[in-house]
Amino acid sequence: MQAVRFETDCKTIPDALSINNIPQNEFGDLISQCKSLLLNRPDFSVSYVRRQANRVVHSIARASLCHPNPHIFNVVPSTLYSLIMNEMT
Repeated sequence: MQAVRFETDCKTIPDALSINNIPQNEFGDLISQCKSLLLNRPDFSVSYVRRQANRVVHSIARASLCHPNPHIFNVVPSTLYSLIMNEMT
């Protein structure tokens, strides 16, 4: 498998994954789980990307606000297709 890079526009997440002092709260529990998953996959990484540089993810997050329940897109919505194609080139 190729290396997988997870990009987020929330700087808190990659920062929390890179420190040893994990908060003792619900967020810390999630970070601990993520860290243990990442330990088993050294080819996976998490990095911060400014929102302006990650328009596809930002658009998907905004579109998700229209769905009150979890939603799976089986087909790429036409409004996101051009953004995805631009990022692939």
